[in-house]
Amino acid sequence: MLLEWKSAGATVFAGYIVGFPSDTPESILRDIGIIQRELAIDLLETHCLTPLPGSEDHQKLHKAGAYLDPDLNKYDLEHVTTPHATMSAEQWQKLYHDTWTSFYSLEHIETVMRRAVATNSNPGNMTFLLLWYYSCVTLEKIDPLEGGYLRRKYRKDRRPTLPIESPFVFYPRYVADLFYKHFKLAQLVWRYGRFRRQLKRDPDARYYTDAALTPFEEDEFDSLEISTASAVKSPV
Repeated sequence: MLLEWKSAGATVFAGYIVGFPSDTPESILRDIGIIQRELAIDLLETHCLTPLPGSEDHQKLHKAGAYLDPDLNKYDLEHVTTPHATMSAEQWQKLYHDTWTSFYSLEHIETVMRRAVATNSNPGNMTFLLLWYYSCVTLEKIDPLEGGYLRRKYRKDRRPTLPIESPFVFYPRYVADLFYKHFKLAQLVWRYGRFRRQLKRDPDARYYTDAALTPFEEDEFDSLEISTASAVKSPV
């Protein structure tokens, strides 16, 4: 199915939920590696398993007396709000961030760009999307769907329980942060812009292939690691 979408020039997005009862840091990062190698997914969005207020899961946990974080600001699919059977809240939160940085490694970004050229799925647009996602994850440390260009911050936008920072502290730090992030972004644009031009000049780039781009018959599915790894979850 993924290869059919790629052959039609589509950009493939997928979601992945972290925090099911059987999840461990080792199993999740293993699954991310399998997805990178064997599935033609361009952009992966990971989120924490969250009992959203008003949902059946939230109602069941509330009636069972389970702990639910009282801060409703955290019910955004990015923060841990309930206990996990085998992971501490800190381990779970770190694992959530690790899944993003693991999938959007610098090496895998190049692989996705190679696949875009090989499948004629707009490599220029793919480069833009990958840099957007990578920058939000690594520089802003937020979900890419909440990010954009030139993040604005206001000194007096604080929660009531937090003090207003001095302008002599807030503005110098804000300006320094902007310069640093633009410098890092410029490095990424230069690196992957050059790589894209190399792919464009390479006559063999359109013949690139790997496990994710290799069609297989139904009876060959058992030979893939995604079918044999225990507790591996399919992205949705």
